[in-house]
Amino acid sequence: MASQTMAEKILSKSAGKEVHSGEYVWASPDLIYIHDILGPLTYDVYRQMNKGKGLYTGKFVIVHDHIFPPKDIQSAENVQQMKSFSAELEAEFIKGGEGIEHTLLVERGIIKPGQLILGGDSHTVTSGSVGAMGIGMGSTDIAATLALGRNWFMVPDTMKFVLSGEYPEFVTSKDIILNILGKIGVNGANYRTMEFHSGDGMKLSLDDRLSLSNMTVEAGAKAGICVPSDEIFQHYADIGEEVERILPDSDAKYFSQLSLNVGDLEPQVAMPYSPDNVVGVSEVKGIELDQVYIGNCANGTLSDLREAAEILKGNQVHRRVSLIVVPATRNIYKKALDEGLIKILLDASATIAPSTCGACAGLHMGVLGKGEVALSNTNRNYRGRMGHPGSRVYLSGTYVCATSAIEGKISDPREFA
Repeated sequence: MASQTMAEKILSKSAGKEVHSGEYVWASPDLIYIHDILGPLTYDVYRQMNKGKGLYTGKFVIVHDHIFPPKDIQSAENVQQMKSFSAELEAEFIKGGEGIEHTLLVERGIIKPGQLILGGDSHTVTSGSVGAMGIGMGSTDIAATLALGRNWFMVPDTMKFVLSGEYPEFVTSKDIILNILGKIGVNGANYRTMEFHSGDGMKLSLDDRLSLSNMTVEAGAKAGICVPSDEIFQHYADIGEEVERILPDSDAKYFSQLSLNVGDLEPQVAMPYSPDNVVGVSEVKGIELDQVYIGNCANGTLSDLREAAEILKGNQVHRRVSLIVVPATRNIYKKALDEGLIKILLDASATIAPSTCGACAGLHMGVLGKGEVALSNTNRNYRGRMGHPGSRVYLSGTYVCATSAIEGKISDPREFA
């Protein structure tokens, strides 16, 4: 057998034969999941293609997370339709409030290392946090896979990223991925896999890995995979889940390689209107804000809430700024309560929202009006992403968000007293 990358190994397993980059293969995913916004379209197309039960035999999950609680009649009826769809296909339906799908399915061990996963959402790449290959697909392709039991893929080339060093103060994995996006651009990984390796001195927690893999799609990547560590495999053993230990070969062939010493980084900020329009925070200090939004499918983790509370403890959000905090799952919310983090945030006058995609996707609970400026630890800042096309969104890590909420303007946490 020739040497292989993570993507090549996972697609080989799912296709039932050895495959390499550039080949076209038919493969059956281990897991398919959809949500309450694009799910109804998946259902409509599925019904047109298939009158009975489809040929897909893997796990199928539907998560109510994008508009929770439902904000209008249409969003409520979408959920009703998804409940019916789950019953018809014997899928698991996860009710609203349990969590944002990408974080939640990792947390519950539904997403496992070495799996091929399809999702009706571009941020399905977040599955790569635990060494799975998560691919976002449109509703028609998801419906076709449910009906036919498989789909075709071109095996992507892989770009290797080696991360080394120790985090400077107030620098996190969010800054790593923003810096990489600034280097390679939003088209820099088109239809390729971004594969992350821990080099000398680098230890990546699961929360770090969620943040890294999540934004690979902003570079056009087909998938973003963090090579799983012993700690990741041990996590699954601890929760009683059997997983395959799939790792890249040491002599695997890569399209390119980039090495990054995180010790050289300062906190990063992506300016409107693109996630790759990245500079150090020192270059954009002083921009006044109307809203700060913390929490999404990659950066609503317990680590993020701890970072926010570390800065906000004993301080107050600026009178002009609304601070919205979204724990990514109910379990994260509960742990934050137990640790006293939620009280710190509330005392600082933050608003705590339920687990939802909310304003991150420009849907509800914090959308922006014309001319408003927001700073967020979410993943996209395209024109109109969080509301009015005349609004502006800056992206950063949680430390910068929390500091800026207090100051009322984009601020450097290294200078905050």
